[in-house]
Amino acid sequence: VFYHTALAHLLFIVMAEEEASVAAKWHHQSSSSTKFQDSSIDCAICLEPLENSDCITLSCGHKWHLHCLKEQLEQAQPNHTHRLLFSGCRCAKCGQFCNHEQLQHLTRKVDILREKVDRLVAEQWQIEAPELWNDATTTTAIQKRERLLEQGRQKFAFYLCKSCEDPYFGGTIECADNINTDEEDVQSSGLCPSCTPQSQLSCRHPLQHRAYHVWKCRYCCFPAQYVCYGTVHFCKACHDRNSQRVQQQQVTTKPPPLKGIPCCPNDCTFPKPKDQHNHLNGPAASCEQVYYCAVCESSPVGVPQEAPGSRNFLQNPSGQLGLRGWKHQRNSPMSWKVETSDIPATEHCTTNFVSSFQWCSMNQKVSLTNLVRDPSLAKIEVSAKFMGRTDCPSIFMMEAIVLNRQQQPIHRAHIGPVEAPVDYWETARLIVGPLPGAQDIVMVISGKDARFWQGNYGSKAADCSIRVLGSQEELDATLLLPLADPPLPPDAGGRINYNVLRDRWLDIAAPLILLLFAWLLS
Repeated sequence: VFYHTALAHLLFIVMAEEEASVAAKWHHQSSSSTKFQDSSIDCAICLEPLENSDCITLSCGHKWHLHCLKEQLEQAQPNHTHRLLFSGCRCAKCGQFCNHEQLQHLTRKVDILREKVDRLVAEQWQIEAPELWNDATTTTAIQKRERLLEQGRQKFAFYLCKSCEDPYFGGTIECADNINTDEEDVQSSGLCPSCTPQSQLSCRHPLQHRAYHVWKCRYCCFPAQYVCYGTVHFCKACHDRNSQRVQQQQVTTKPPPLKGIPCCPNDCTFPKPKDQHNHLNGPAASCEQVYYCAVCESSPVGVPQEAPGSRNFLQNPSGQLGLRGWKHQRNSPMSWKVETSDIPATEHCTTNFVSSFQWCSMNQKVSLTNLVRDPSLAKIEVSAKFMGRTDCPSIFMMEAIVLNRQQQPIHRAHIGPVEAPVDYWETARLIVGPLPGAQDIVMVISGKDARFWQGNYGSKAADCSIRVLGSQEELDATLLLPLADPPLPPDAGGRINYNVLRDRWLDIAAPLILLLFAWLLS
């Protein structure tokens, strides 16, 4: 309660400051208005003579009936059912926003919303095209920044939250305007990401961390990559299915509803809602879910849960032993390096791999025939954690290749190229198999920086893993190796414990030395 009270007080102060700054801005524009004189004798709204009623002259110079403009602005006030449109708040003759002291009670809210929308446009450009936006924020690129803002206003769709009354990003205008969002098969909660119960349950600071929430696709169990219609989250496959559905709208009066893909509880490895054994997938707003917050990872349902399975069969998963066990890709111009982690990927990991200014690729092969009795029946998880730097955007890619007995690829799966998150570890996960004829599996990780900086400033990788999935009973029946990891030497902390290695060498060598001396004495 204290947190929300303090937040409300803070929002009140910010709102007051915004009103004052916006009012000053528009007052300045009004005082420097053009000297254009409107010679019209009729009001262009009601088509009645201007002299028949009170009329005003806007800062743009055009004349209107006062009551006609008030009625227009009242009808144009933003609402929660459609995306934000400010066209009704403009002068119908020239397109400039209405500005007059007698209309401030109707224009003040719109002016403040426009300022907030511009900040959201800038935030979205920083996510989608950080280099382009950063180039436009220099003191000498004011015109370029204004052009980007205008392009963003025409590209991005924003909606008004029913709870906090603040605007929020809700996809692109192209998606928003291609379908009637009032349809029963596209339900919107009308709440911004900060006010939704899903975000508040999964994040300690939903307002500040809203850009880092990993949402579930509404129509299947995979993580979402798109948001459309305000609050509807889609993965790539479901977004493509919805696009095909929208195209049918051009032929039929109403497109068929998009059906959800049922969740398979035994195969789905993503976290389920509390007290539920499967996900709800479909058009209802209740099918939305935040898997976790990538910044605070505070979800009570947990970070994407690790599926039951074997230990990690990769050697040297985080660079504890340099690049031992990893093979440099022949077509890769640069090679990965190992560095001490500023932010450890795991509790016992103090190092990570880091890429350079050109593509760095390396791979490690695991023989399935040495792990399971029948590799063609194995379900394999390939995963890695990756991260970027604050000062240099970077790119990451991961690939899993299944080979047959002749060492020929029979299956490929990949993630990326994707932009690496800044200063927190994201998890890339692929699940492959069962595949008839499978013998070996190869994990390939690739990365580079996006600014071509000399040195190793590219994406980072750690905690790389190849595991066989299955319950303990299944693994006991199929695995040829122990289920659990071998014991870690005491106080290793992800590093080589040379004291332990020395003790082990002495344990082995001492008896041999004694036997040698006994033989010499005899």
